[in-house]
Amino acid sequence: MTPPPTRPLSSSLAPATPVRRRRVHYFSGFDPRGAGHYHRLFSQQGERPQPGGGSITTGARQRIGELFHRWTVDWRPAPAAPAASPDDAAVRTEHVFMSWDDIIRRHWSRQPLALLREFVAVQVAMMRDVGLRRVHALHPTALLTALLPLLWLVATLLVGGFVIAAMSALPLTALGDTGLVAVATGVGLALSGMLISLGAQAGLFWLMRIYHFILCMGRGQVAGMDERVQEWVEHVIERQSADPVDEVVLAGHSVGTLVMVEAVDQLLRDPRWQALQAGRRTAMLTLGQCYPCLALLPGAESFRHALLRLSRHPDLVWLDVTARIDPMCFFSTAPLAGTELAEQAGPLPRRRAASFFQMYDPLHWAAIRRDKLQAHFLYLMTPDRPGNFDLFAMLYGPRRFEQQLVETRRR
Repeated sequence: MTPPPTRPLSSSLAPATPVRRRRVHYFSGFDPRGAGHYHRLFSQQGERPQPGGGSITTGARQRIGELFHRWTVDWRPAPAAPAASPDDAAVRTEHVFMSWDDIIRRHWSRQPLALLREFVAVQVAMMRDVGLRRVHALHPTALLTALLPLLWLVATLLVGGFVIAAMSALPLTALGDTGLVAVATGVGLALSGMLISLGAQAGLFWLMRIYHFILCMGRGQVAGMDERVQEWVEHVIERQSADPVDEVVLAGHSVGTLVMVEAVDQLLRDPRWQALQAGRRTAMLTLGQCYPCLALLPGAESFRHALLRLSRHPDLVWLDVTARIDPMCFFSTAPLAGTELAEQAGPLPRRRAASFFQMYDPLHWAAIRRDKLQAHFLYLMTPDRPGNFDLFAMLYGPRRFEQQLVETRRR
């Protein structure tokens, strides 16, 4: 089945048309910390020297109703560079945080038995419904990441059991058999507890919660998610109707790339949004995506068809950024890869492999490589050096989203 033709990049606007006012709707990953955390993160990163030039000032966070937060981001050209072109003028961006951390917290299990049940459910689904070979064929690192909680648990049990058995066999007659077993058990349990604590610090429990949430999404078991998607769509339309800006960008990171799919799909089909866009294409940016985690689940049929429509949509410009160092993403993998709809998919998204290793000083990069959890958040950071991806230039700078894709392709 041949996908419909899509308009070439930059066909809907003059290539050099700058933007003065922009609105970014941001969908965070599976993170219960909410808008306050991300406002601080973006503010701190904006204060760093921008490798692409210019400076960024982030305003105070304001709440909009129950579900949304906003803050302004002002981009200004470097003082040493006098304005020589329209692109050098200041830009104001309204950054809107699309809240769903209340839903996340409802799925953030804390009790050990609940976590164990979720862990078992995920492992069973991975082996029975998805298939390890299937995931390995798409991206071996993603399979290893998915198996890490299981491997860590098995290793913890083996180490603890070995210590108990080894100490129980020691010829410490002064303690007696019962005392020796008690001491050995205590040491083994203490060591196992230390390993569990290290696993938690490494983000393994976070991974377990993420995979279980995705499993719930695939089974339609996330209460309130459909209603939240509709509220997101209404907010995007209402904000642009009440306060039109030059450009609207829908951006998501990690699991946020999953929950935003239905919202973008509904938005593009809404006649009100089509009228507001007046022929302009909608911009979509996805960072560190894990689409196959959900798309491969048998019950995620609605999600797969939404992805299919987005991949073929002529009025969407979609950039998908992943990085080889990020163990939690499906690096450079098409969203529908491995599914029955893969051959029907259109040309979107445009995929870009972020060369983060070229954007950081050697010592800084060495520290990043030791912290794989931090590597998953590199997309949201200001790098040390210019490279082939700069989130802050893309979301807050003077060049339109579509124009930046054209310029990158020409390099």
